Amino acid sequence: MEDQQTFKSYTLLQFQSFIQSISINRKITHIQIHHTWKPRKIDYRGEATIVGMWRYHTQTRGWHDIGQHFSVAPDGLIWDGRSLESDPAGISGHNKGGVMFEIIGNFDKGEEQLEGKQLEAIIGAVRLIISKFNLKLDNIIFHREYSSKTCPGTGITKDWFLEQVKAGRASLPDSQGFIDSPKWKKDYIDWFYQEGLLSSEEWKKDIEASLPLWAEALVIKRFYRKYLQSSNELITRK
Repeated sequence: MEDQQTFKSYTLLQFQSFIQSISINRKITHIQIHHTWKPRKIDYRGEATIVGMWRYHTQTRGWHDIGQHFSVAPDGLIWDGRSLESDPAGISGHNKGGVMFEIIGNFDKGEEQLEGKQLEAIIGAVRLIISKFNLKLDNIIFHREYSSKTCPGTGITKDWFLEQVKAGRASLPDSQGFIDSPKWKKDYIDWFYQEGLLSSEEWKKDIEASLPLWAEALVIKRFYRKYLQSSNELITRK
């Protein structure tokens, strides 16, 4: 067993780039949401906290690695963990196909609050995993649904959490504004219809789905015709 282990942290924007760049062989079917209970938010000490969890999981619990794929810190950083090619060690009997998030803190009623940068980070990260692996809100599970534990805390209702994910409370800013916004996606889809590049309402039912090759070819052909028409009109005016 290694005595030393290092972990990498990501801002939400960096996490987006990482998730979009990876390709894994394991089929992802759901997202697990947990809280650490201990350590609490006030105990968080950066990477040392993640190393402490890794040491407990490997040396005390006897697991081959830290249990979770990602740990979400109070400062909004997202720490890596177990390889995404491996199932998590989060919910006994329900780990196959899971991506596990461990939110650092005790979110039982009367204890700590899931808010601010930490809330933005977990909501944004979950939305990215949903988009990457073509999941739905129904694929988000709380630990307590399959255990007598309160995890991820009695102070967090699942309805509230799902509403945060659905509403997209977290935005991912880049140099051109917000790049993880449902409205951003919808506006561009609407533009395709307004310009006549798409016509069937069928494509609006799931804006995350890919177009089949023949539909992509049709869009390119229509765009090319519009380009030629615009070019001819410009030449005529000259």
